[in-house]
Amino acid sequence: MTEATVQTDYLTRAEPAARCRVPLPTFDKLRRDGLIPEPDAEVGKHKLWRADTIEEFLEVGGTRR
Repeated sequence: MTEATVQTDYLTRAEPAARCRVPLPTFDKLRRDGLIPEPDAEVGKHKLWRADTIEEFLEVGGTRR
């Protein structure tokens, strides 16, 4: 029997910024201010978010919560 491989889609910081409809510098400031979820992974200096993390964040109102 083999294990099913679950693929997780990770987004670079430009992609969640676009999904949140804010410029990249604004996204970075919101992240520094703790208003954006922490990254789900880091590869070297690159911070990555799962697509579902950003979708859940937006569904509950984003920074308006």
